[in-house]
Amino acid sequence: MSADGAVDYRLLFRGAPAALLVLDPDLCIVEVTESYLAATRRSREELLGRLVFAAFPDNPDDPAGDGPARLRASLERVLREHVTDVMDIQKYDIPQPGGGFETRHWAPVNAPIFGPDGELRHVVHRVEDVTAFVEARQTGQDQAQIFAREQLQKQNQTLRAIADILDIAVIGCDGTGRPLLYNQAARDVVGDRLGGAPAEEWPRRLHLHDQDGRPLDPAYQPLVRALRGEPVGDVEVVTRIPGEPRRIFRLSARPLTGQPPLAAVVTLRDVTVRRTSARVQQGELEVTHLVAQPHPPDGVLDEVMRIVAASVGWVATSFWTVDDVTRQLRREAWWSEPGFTGCDRDLPHRALCAAEPIWAPAEDAGALAIPVPAGRNPLGVLVCYADTAEISEGARAAVVTGIGARLGEFLERRRAERLAAELDRTRDEYIALVGHELRTPLTSIQSYADLLSEDPALDGEQREAVAVMRRNATTLHGIVMRLLDVAGLRTGRIDLLRDAVDLTALAAAAADQARARAGDRVAVEVTAPAAVTVEGDPARLREVVDELLANALTWAAEATTVTLDVHEEGSAAVLAVTDTGAEIKAHEHEHLFDLFFRGEAARHSGIPGNGLGLTAARAIVEQHGGTLMAGVPGRSRDGATTFTVRLPAH
Repeated sequence: MSADGAVDYRLLFRGAPAALLVLDPDLCIVEVTESYLAATRRSREELLGRLVFAAFPDNPDDPAGDGPARLRASLERVLREHVTDVMDIQKYDIPQPGGGFETRHWAPVNAPIFGPDGELRHVVHRVEDVTAFVEARQTGQDQAQIFAREQLQKQNQTLRAIADILDIAVIGCDGTGRPLLYNQAARDVVGDRLGGAPAEEWPRRLHLHDQDGRPLDPAYQPLVRALRGEPVGDVEVVTRIPGEPRRIFRLSARPLTGQPPLAAVVTLRDVTVRRTSARVQQGELEVTHLVAQPHPPDGVLDEVMRIVAASVGWVATSFWTVDDVTRQLRREAWWSEPGFTGCDRDLPHRALCAAEPIWAPAEDAGALAIPVPAGRNPLGVLVCYADTAEISEGARAAVVTGIGARLGEFLERRRAERLAAELDRTRDEYIALVGHELRTPLTSIQSYADLLSEDPALDGEQREAVAVMRRNATTLHGIVMRLLDVAGLRTGRIDLLRDAVDLTALAAAAADQARARAGDRVAVEVTAPAAVTVEGDPARLREVVDELLANALTWAAEATTVTLDVHEEGSAAVLAVTDTGAEIKAHEHEHLFDLFFRGEAARHSGIPGNGLGLTAARAIVEQHGGTLMAGVPGRSRDGATTFTVRLPAH
């Protein structure tokens, strides 16, 4: 102790009753105890500043001796893995002062010493001279003690071998959380990142995050809790080490008692593949749900990008679509983690030209570009950015075949819907244009035909010709007005005069008129409750019912009954018209509501009509927020055909 009462730790170390040698990371001797000098018969001046293997060289007279090689392997393991290494008893001859070597047997232990920053500063090499024990074994003395030590050494070797073949990382820690023991799986996971790290340093050294991507709180992480005596089981953590793939682990920590110097053991089970597969599947389901909606909301692709990023842990995702006019790519949706700035604008173009997925790894990042849908003419490109150059091939394939395929289906459906809407709009505009252009000359033809029919100078043949002209002009005028009506309804340019409408009363009135028209050939029956109310245009809804009844009377077999059924189904009002007669052919079913469509039977039997009635009826129903459907061919009973109107109940 110095004059001021401070402890002189150098003198304290040198006087320690143990044979200790201190090495720096280059394996140069920096300090030694008196006990070590006595055991090796060397002076301090002979050792300090020298490399350990220069101070204690091989015995040239013992070419089979492996003591120095085994010591070097142990010291390198301590330097590499930052763990304590207990060596087996070994023969390591030492030089004698007068020349030659003396046979000695030692039981060495090598341990790392860390600085305040957690970096390895020194290695302590402790030896115990067991030459007497070894010689006693050779002479048959103290066999029980020697046998016990050998058994313990074998047991330790066996346990280490068993631990090394486990695929679960096992790490033994002292009371501060510093790792002392590793198995091979642990070395593969943590490398040398935890050498000398106390418990609070683990999350930072391994870049541990929770399932939501938040850095793990050092004060509440499992190892800290285990050192306080609290067992912690199966906590899911994510390692986000820069330049390395993200890995997902199930982490457990248990306190240890009665096993000094170990105080806790930590296990890490890699579940990356299983979790990634599950997340990709879940992401695919979420994307499918979003894009399968009849009218996906605005911004649906932005939400899809967020889901795609969460599926594998991408740091950014973007979606590029092909412009219909320029055929160039433009970014339609984007998601990224805060602070992400990298974006390769050439990669989507390369993937589009290649028409196949491209994985582009860089030094510490990577990007996956997927043309969607897969094929020769993609409609867009999905790009996923990673903060590592290593993303498993399985994870990439799962995104391509799963989420990428769902996006492809969405793009194809959206394109088809856009083309169909454009076609409908163009057709309706064409109908309106042609209708307006035809209406004026038709009105003139009708007017002049009326004047001609009143001319007393016309003979009988001329008067008949004028009558035919008037009749055909009137028919054509009716078709034009019907076309304009359909076009206006489909585009929403015709206003509905809405009011509360009782479908029961409306159906009864329409049935009375239908009975008068049908006479005794076909019966008409109505099944309905006292009242079923909807909000709508009474005249337009009556037009729908009249059209369906007229269609049913046209095709109903003689002496059969046309039924008109009105009822409620939940929040919907239903009106169904059924006739029994010639069934609709399967190939004609999907065209029933098309403009000017008339089936083979109507054309061949000479039944009058222009193929606009059902088209107009569906347009009216849809303007009321409802649906008009025809029964599926082959599923009706007794050849019956049913047209069903469903409207929101009032």
